[in-house]
Amino acid sequence: MREQRELSEADDLRSMFMFYPPVDDAGAWQMTVDGFARALSAAGPRALTKYRTSSLRGNSVVDFDVEIQPQVWVEGFASTPVENSAVITVVGATVTEAAHFALWLRSSLAPRPDLVRFSSERALEGGDDSEWVIPAEGGFEQVRAVLAEHMKAVDGE
Repeated sequence: MREQRELSEADDLRSMFMFYPPVDDAGAWQMTVDGFARALSAAGPRALTKYRTSSLRGNSVVDFDVEIQPQVWVEGFASTPVENSAVITVVGATVTEAAHFALWLRSSLAPRPDLVRFSSERALEGGDDSEWVIPAEGGFEQVRAVLAEHMKAVDGE
């Protein structure tokens, strides 16, 4: 029962989660902002996207809002800081919401399921720049467990 309680406590916290290809192979996804927006629109007819120019790098960014489960929306933005690389950020998400998004990302955007890495705002604020891996296999519970473990680790528990 303790593990059940700990996992549910992870959903009491909201954080910004960043998803990206392996740091040593930044171009592995061969992502474009337009390609991401098309994949997102294909995922759900109620996905909303809006393009803008990054004030930091001058490159294109797409802001998005997508329904990942019935009545459950996540918002964020996607950019390509270097050509063909990717950073997809989900803002203010719980572990459960981020896990649903990561599953979609792993199966719909990444060219191979072993190419999805992540971190969180909480980790970066604490000086932790380690690369966490979304499991290449398994379903929602496995992905959610990795995200919950990440949150537990960066919160010093």
